[in-house]
Amino acid sequence: MLPGIICSAVIIGVLIYFVDWSVLSDALKNCSLGLFLILFALQTLSFFFRGLAWRVILNDEPSVLNCFFTITEGYLLNLLPLRLGEIGRSVIMGGLIGRSPFYVFTTVILERVFDLLITLILLVITIPMLASATFSSSIYYVMFGVILAGIIFMFWIAAHQVQFMKLLRKIIKPDTGIGKFVLPKVEFLLSGMGILTQPRRFAVWLFWILATWVCWIATLQVGMKEFFPQLPFWAGLFTQGIGALGGAIPSAPAGIGVVEGAYVVAFGFFGIDQSSALAFGLVMHAVAIITPIIWGLIGFSVQGLKLTEVFTSTMNKDLTSGEGEN
Repeated sequence: MLPGIICSAVIIGVLIYFVDWSVLSDALKNCSLGLFLILFALQTLSFFFRGLAWRVILNDEPSVLNCFFTITEGYLLNLLPLRLGEIGRSVIMGGLIGRSPFYVFTTVILERVFDLLITLILLVITIPMLASATFSSSIYYVMFGVILAGIIFMFWIAAHQVQFMKLLRKIIKPDTGIGKFVLPKVEFLLSGMGILTQPRRFAVWLFWILATWVCWIATLQVGMKEFFPQLPFWAGLFTQGIGALGGAIPSAPAGIGVVEGAYVVAFGFFGIDQSSALAFGLVMHAVAIITPIIWGLIGFSVQGLKLTEVFTSTMNKDLTSGEGEN
């Protein structure tokens, strides 16, 4: 936790140093109850779509409501110390459908990999549009090529799992300590990528993943139109990419400071002052925190779970043991 807390503290200190409190206060007036409710509805819809995607990759075993509530519970756990959301929702869902948490975790990894790919695509598309960016076309093509190669490699591995495992066993001997630990985990990870070899199911899964991103982008665009109506649509795509990367940086619980700092940096490229950008970041982050808190707590109640017990069991859970079905 310490590196994240230090990172958040430094960024918060920088933001406080540069902020103009009168400008911040005036900018926050752009946030009305109506705007907050719209943003809340869009965030809720994004969780619902992400739940539908998760249900597809889990072979339709859990119910739609269980997917929705478990997704929000995971995001709620991410707001707490240690950011155990992905592991937490894997443990919860594993118990609901009688599967190993490690198996469920592999589906979450694939989801996050595609989130990263979409983030990189947004940045690759929008960075060359920045007037202040000295961006060589050759670098642009290299970045695009790396992303494309990564996607092709994932599909190849998913379609040739047997050959890949044979190659891996030649590199890592199965009878060694490393081999006994690593190889079973890789096999389970590949099992979570099985959907990549099923075109129809993959198309449905990807549709709901993209629908989630449409909601996230719409959330940002709606907020941006209230705060910075002069900015073009693609500026929101760039900011969405920077914000997604910022959320992955080690931080204090709930990403306090880091998320707001990412918005300040992103909008700085468009000439928006730090105080106004910070106000926007505070509003967007508040919605991103409140939404999973509300639905996550409801989910724990509906599923008969206790947040404290789930957090404790998740913190002590060893996903590397018991990979078989429960």
